[in-house]
Amino acid sequence: MLGGRPLFVLFGSSIVQYSFSNGGWGAALADIYARKADVLLRGYIGWNTRRAVQVMDKVFPKVYM
Repeated sequence: MLGGRPLFVLFGSSIVQYSFSNGGWGAALADIYARKADVLLRGYIGWNTRRAVQVMDKVFPKVYM
């Protein structure tokens, strides 16, 4: 949770990146959960699973409590 609210993280390739275009599914998700949850976009054109795994720790740093 970020700031006490649930957090949706959209992580992936161009499909995820373009989800915030007009009428995209990411934009719809953000609209549906407005003021109820945070929607964080991490979409990268041209990425594949191998590349995503290589940067996973940088995109999602570990939090130590």
